[in-house]
Amino acid sequence: MPIVTATAIAAVAAVVANVLLRALAVAAFDIPQPEFEELNLRPVVVSTLGGVIAAGVVYALMGRRRRPFVIVAVVALLLSLIAPLTIDDPNADAAAVGTLIAMHVVAAAISVPILLKRA
Repeated sequence: MPIVTATAIAAVAAVVANVLLRALAVAAFDIPQPEFEELNLRPVVVSTLGGVIAAGVVYALMGRRRRPFVIVAVVALLLSLIAPLTIDDPNADAAAVGTLIAMHVVAAAISVPILLKRA
């Protein structure tokens, strides 16, 4: 399967998963919306798409070399967690930050295996 197709499948799957996770977290933890902008629907979709597309581009640029890609993906995931851990927002309680971290992990857990298996 072409890497573009695998990336598109990964992007759709990750966006759906993160939108569902967002909805559950907002309801369960009473995260204020739209006050906590990072968990508004549009930023969730755009950020998830951006991350998955970046992963597909990196995998293609690496010549589909699996092991180096997994290493880069893990490092990228860890670095991406800096953003939610350093949010300066009075609405950023543990539940909100935890949800953002979970969304980063979910996007990686979906996109990396799809890219490795289908591309």
